[in-house]
Amino acid sequence: MKESVKELIKEELRVAEKRLKAAKILFKENMLEDAVNRAYYAVFYAAKAMLNSLGYDAKTHSGLISEFGLRIIKEGLLPMKYGRILRRAFEMRESGDYEIGVFFDRNEVKGLIKNAEEFIKRAKKFVREQL
Repeated sequence: MKESVKELIKEELRVAEKRLKAAKILFKENMLEDAVNRAYYAVFYAAKAMLNSLGYDAKTHSGLISEFGLRIIKEGLLPMKYGRILRRAFEMRESGDYEIGVFFDRNEVKGLIKNAEEFIKRAKKFVREQL
């Protein structure tokens, strides 16, 4: 694997961590829609890092979800729950960003942030195993 790809993967994981930190701050400030957005991007960049560690990339959000399901979940490299976390985070982010008047329950957002944390932790382990 090229050194530039390894650097990209490390940067994606760093960005995932920053987005997770932002999600937690926004949650604490009761800015739930924004916390959902940041939590989704934490998961998004972690998923991107995993795909890149296998030599795959996706240009769109739906492409990333599809590739992640095909290359990682369907191949049995990770349990199905990680695919569900990615998809649910995407769905919540979509409604939070594009629907006016959407309401998120604090516990639901707290769960999303907890799942994002777990997803990143697993992504780091996954990437270490690939590199």
